[in-house]
Amino acid sequence: MNLTPQQLQALEKGEPVNVVVGRTRCVLVREDVYRDEAEYDAPTEEEIDLLACHAADLIQDDLDEPL
Repeated sequence: MNLTPQQLQALEKGEPVNVVVGRTRCVLVREDVYRDEAEYDAPTEEEIDLLACHAADLIQDDLDEPL
């Protein structure tokens, strides 16, 4: 696979590069960037609920303040 100079530069910066292999759209990323992202743990359902409650509280506080 041949990459353009712009694609190579993006990879050097750790940015993803969109490519097409055959008819399949793919994204190239450096291995170290991929591994860092793979270690990310998605939030649990409980964490999402807590964030939603906190956001609702903030919105309610804004609605309760006089203009």
